[in-house]
Amino acid sequence: MQYGKIISIGFILILVGLVITISGTFLSLLKGDETSRIETGGVILIGPIPIIFGNSKHLILISIAGALVLMISYFLIARGEVI
Repeated sequence: MQYGKIISIGFILILVGLVITISGTFLSLLKGDETSRIETGGVILIGPIPIIFGNSKHLILISIAGALVLMISYFLIARGEVI
């Protein structure tokens, strides 16, 4: 198994996540006004077990879909079928 490839993919995903978070913060500062409503949603993975949170039904559904993708990829990588 090539661990260098997995480490590279993980590092790139972390960087992409940071860029998305920082750009979203700046865009919300530029776009937002006093009457804006902030909606949150997210997934915390502890091993293959997801903890999903949010205050918007739409974002919770997106988080569930993302959690399923992450869980499936976790199990495929753990079994050695990917990479």
